[in-house]
Amino acid sequence: KDHSFKLVDEDDSTSNGNKPVASTPVPGSPWCVVWTGDDRVFFFNPTMQLSVWEKPVDLKHRGDINRIIEDPPHKRKLEAAATDKCVSSCPGDENDDLSIKTKRNKTEDSQAADQGRAETEEKSEETSAPQITPPLEERITHFRDMLLERGVSAFSTWEKELHKIVFDPRYLLLNSEERKQIFEQFVKTRIREEYKEKKNKLLLAKEEFKKLLEESKLSPRTTFKEFAEKYGRDQRFRLVQKKKDQEHFFNQFILILKKRDKENRIRLRKMR
Repeated sequence: KDHSFKLVDEDDSTSNGNKPVASTPVPGSPWCVVWTGDDRVFFFNPTMQLSVWEKPVDLKHRGDINRIIEDPPHKRKLEAAATDKCVSSCPGDENDDLSIKTKRNKTEDSQAADQGRAETEEKSEETSAPQITPPLEERITHFRDMLLERGVSAFSTWEKELHKIVFDPRYLLLNSEERKQIFEQFVKTRIREEYKEKKNKLLLAKEEFKKLLEESKLSPRTTFKEFAEKYGRDQRFRLVQKKKDQEHFFNQFILILKKRDKENRIRLRKMR
């Protein structure tokens, strides 16, 4: 699973004449298609400073990607130069006819190339070579953000949660060992945080439930069933999700009412 994507190694992409020679942005996505001098193609994301050999997941179902790859802009220039050379060596009328056709084709190709260059003008410099990998701390931060945003459970395992994150580009920011290490740290931290959040949520729900009990003007003889039938749709009632907790808080309140009622009766007897 760790090798479902293959990152571009900086040494591999810049040595032995394999430097990038052309690039084209993919419309509607943060990715660019980059061609190297040995006719290889990789994908570069300038936002994430990320380069990969494999086609990114969000581009796999794009029908225009293969057309972009099969029509590299630098090859169009080479073909036009070769055609010019052939035209100059042709004699007489044939040369004139071929020259007209060639000029027409060159004009059309030039217009298409100009449009592509206009779209890539701002990105051409930064995509001319794979960028330096961001610092480890920055990559770890992005990876942790991904775990949180993708809803990774603190009470699950790496294997069970992998399907939630493996297709996110940030998954590739760390190697296999680093991913699992950060995952384990994240899980331990989230367990403590979720326990604290759950405790605070229950305390808040209890306070709201108690306010509902006080506003309901219950008598010591009121049953939980009667209370639930009358106030079951109240938002404060539903904040306490477990029925046993609802009954527990209700019974505690009824005990207080019974104690007050008993004290009042004793006080009345003494007054008589």
